[in-house]
Amino acid sequence: MNDKKPQPKKRTAYKVPKFYLDAKDNDQPSPIFLKYSFAPGQRLSYYTGERIESTKWSIETQRVKRNVTGATEINDILKALSDACEKEVRENRLSQTTLTKEALKAVLDNVINKESNEKTIFDLMTEFIESETKLKSWTKGTITKLNTIKTQLQAFESSNRKTQPTYKISLKQINEQFFEDLVEYWQIEYDLRNSTIQKNIEILRWFFNWTVKKGYGSDKFKKVEIDLKQSKHKVIYLELDEIRQINEADIPDEKQYLTRTKDIFVFQCLTGLRFSDLYNLKASNVHEDYISVNTIKTGEPIEIELNDTTKDIIKKYKQHQDATGNALPVPQNQVYNRFLKELAEIAKINESITLVYYQGATRIEKTYKKWQLISSHTARRSFITNGLALGIGSEVIRSWTGHQSERSFKGYYEIVKKRKRTDMNKMNL
Repeated sequence: MNDKKPQPKKRTAYKVPKFYLDAKDNDQPSPIFLKYSFAPGQRLSYYTGERIESTKWSIETQRVKRNVTGATEINDILKALSDACEKEVRENRLSQTTLTKEALKAVLDNVINKESNEKTIFDLMTEFIESETKLKSWTKGTITKLNTIKTQLQAFESSNRKTQPTYKISLKQINEQFFEDLVEYWQIEYDLRNSTIQKNIEILRWFFNWTVKKGYGSDKFKKVEIDLKQSKHKVIYLELDEIRQINEADIPDEKQYLTRTKDIFVFQCLTGLRFSDLYNLKASNVHEDYISVNTIKTGEPIEIELNDTTKDIIKKYKQHQDATGNALPVPQNQVYNRFLKELAEIAKINESITLVYYQGATRIEKTYKKWQLISSHTARRSFITNGLALGIGSEVIRSWTGHQSERSFKGYYEIVKKRKRTDMNKMNL
């Protein structure tokens, strides 16, 4: 009689998929292959569609090294392929069906095709710009800025493909390394100031927040802090005497088109309107003693009282109002800014102003004549600064400008303090 108990069947030990480089040249990106012995006598070698230089590949982890640009994206694809292999083998084992190399390859092809059919970051940026423009009535300037950043990101992706042919920016890889590489690219390829780069990053954060709300990406980017060295922002404004200087400027016959620019700019300096609100100001917004505006930027309704000077300017363009429905003949912002510099040069707004900025760690100083720095936004800054200097309460000025908080006036208060010190010196005996 055989008393031996039957031994349990040994479970087949299935190996995990492995990844390796088919490296023939250490200096050139090599294809990454998946090798998988998924059953006795059954081995699949599969090209993942990804390439990387051998110096950026870890033999120990069988993944792209973590500090390499694009590592997260490539490693996510490798993990997806590995998981798909193990899942398919497990399901076939449970259903007691035979898995062939052809069937397993088809599963992996589906994983690759799913990755390639996902919306690209540029598809999402286009969707973001189009949908938010309709919802928030963005200005042409905002749309242009977003499209510029999108174009620069496309160039950044192309630049990386020179060394990593399959490199693709995706929401999965938006981490500290991505931002650091992008900052370096902006500095080298576009020679951008740190202040401009910092603004670009804030715009990208705005876009990435939108992708999270829409369910496209994660909020990992929120943990990333990029703090570039910057100088204190200098507010360029005109004192009332300088505004009078512009208003009384003797404009040459061949530049009479600047007369309109002068009227529009003086009106803006005395109302504090943003350019977008000035450009969209209708004759119907003008009342006997005030103008009423629903601001383009915030949608906030504001009323701004008119004085004798602004009333005279409005009356001067009555014919234009009747013909077009617009309060003033305001040109496009780019044209307006160009004309303003011409006008301010004629008016001899020649104070020397030195600006300090940083490119990377390099501190740069440049000295300009004030007329070179004047733009449409100078008018709004002048309105606020002069109003505070004249003793008009900040709550009154904010009711005109639409600013919501005192904090936004901090920089202007500092200017007024300096002006008071200078004015006190005028009282020396």
